[in-house]
Amino acid sequence: MGCLAGVNQFQVATPNKNKEMEEPEPYLHLETDRLHHSLVLHWNGFVPSEVYRDGLMEAIQDSRKEGIQSWVMNMKHMKVIRQADQEWTLSTWFPQFQLLGVKRLAFVVSDDIFNQMAVSSMIATIRPRFHAELEYFQELDSAVRWAQENKGSLGDLRLFSVK
Repeated sequence: MGCLAGVNQFQVATPNKNKEMEEPEPYLHLETDRLHHSLVLHWNGFVPSEVYRDGLMEAIQDSRKEGIQSWVMNMKHMKVIRQADQEWTLSTWFPQFQLLGVKRLAFVVSDDIFNQMAVSSMIATIRPRFHAELEYFQELDSAVRWAQENKGSLGDLRLFSVK
């Protein structure tokens, strides 16, 4: 895995694969863009608790080290988040995330309805204490563009619409 100009990349764990299948996507692929002070977390599948928690904590550490100002949580292909991991996110991860001073957090909405419900529930819980701008998107490119902009904008208003 190579680095692009100013972009660090790493992958966390890979689901088991069938030998007859193509190489599976990792559970988490994380990209740090130093030029734009942004971080993109690409989630895939039903992520084990250890990978979910370690990945989010690695992202916190990278954000501190690199002075990250915006996060994109690409959950397009992520499945449901376990209840215990939702509780951990709220009680352990979120307070540390708040201390980073991240200005923007974009979510690329999952195709999985159970993931959508889990994320909506967590956001509803933290929203009153959340200091960053938060938007939802259907497409990764739109989310990254918004996260890296200097000025505010409206998010992708097609959040849960069906075409």
